[in-house]
Amino acid sequence: MELFDLIIIGGGISGLGLAREASLAGHSTLLLEAKRCGEATSNNTLRIIHGGFRYLQNFDIPRVIRSLNDQSALITEIPEAVKPLPCLMPLARFGMKSRIPVTCATMLYGGIMRITGSPLPSPTVVSHHTIQRDVPLLRDQAPHGALCWYDGLMVNPSVITAHLKSQIATLNGQLREETPVESMRRDGAHLIVTATTGEAWSARHVITTLGPFLDSIDTPQELQGPRPLWCRGFNIIIKRQLDPTYGISAESADGRLFFCVPRDSGTAIGTWYIPHLDISVPPSVSEHEIAQFLKAFNTALPTAQVATNEISHIDVGILPMHGTSTKGPNLIAHEKIHEKDGYVEVLSTKYTTFRSQARAILAAAKIG
Repeated sequence: MELFDLIIIGGGISGLGLAREASLAGHSTLLLEAKRCGEATSNNTLRIIHGGFRYLQNFDIPRVIRSLNDQSALITEIPEAVKPLPCLMPLARFGMKSRIPVTCATMLYGGIMRITGSPLPSPTVVSHHTIQRDVPLLRDQAPHGALCWYDGLMVNPSVITAHLKSQIATLNGQLREETPVESMRRDGAHLIVTATTGEAWSARHVITTLGPFLDSIDTPQELQGPRPLWCRGFNIIIKRQLDPTYGISAESADGRLFFCVPRDSGTAIGTWYIPHLDISVPPSVSEHEIAQFLKAFNTALPTAQVATNEISHIDVGILPMHGTSTKGPNLIAHEKIHEKDGYVEVLSTKYTTFRSQARAILAAAKIG
């Protein structure tokens, strides 16, 4: 039986990032994926590589720095996969989203961008006149001007997946796709992972990044961490391009945030979250849920008026949440890492920070 320092179960962005970081650190690593890497929730995102500007409203500076560092690394390392995307958020007349607080935030964020070496332009406040002239979609939505900041837009998540797979192989890590894991058990100082094919491998550490599929593997109960609640997150992709240049933010009456992102010749709009209490049921979206989404979005951004027959397809995934509020599910903001006796379970909702998350997980697992 082949022995590894680390076996990772689950080939989404979290598992791929882990395998790359562990292999880079010189650990013998095996990544097992039941289907194909990066094809589940990791492929069904809005494809935004966030720089963390929104975290300033909670003065979470460390999280801003972490997001900017990871964003910059990804843009620099795989420029063909991520392109700069200017984004707009209409300003409010009063409050934290009005001109003076937002202007102060742009100055602070711009300073952090310079310190971290971000390759993207600094944010600015754009006048109502400029919006009227250049952004028809926001013509009646931004009487007080708008915040303009830059994030990264993934051209295609599969390019990043392929890049990470190539790096893992170059670093002598092993990757097995189409290899569902059946069980994991302890054997003395090691953990034994067995696939449905009957193949088995041994490791000093095992990390699972399976999200809602954690319980698809027969794992000793004494090693398992607490189970969260789950929700479906879905984005609607329409054939019409609402704006060819900008990502545009809109807020519904109940405080839900929508984001419109150009995607090829159409637009991706999201994200809508709904509790998903029975994870044995594959995630899907009903006609009623689509109608709720479109009603709230069209109210938040009346100039868009998206109709059901404009939808080309829907991206849906399952994410961990704390609970629900009037604004919908409250997602787990930071990754949650449970470690016991060499076995680690990871819950995550963020794509951008998969690099720094991987380092945090390896540290929690005491793999140094």
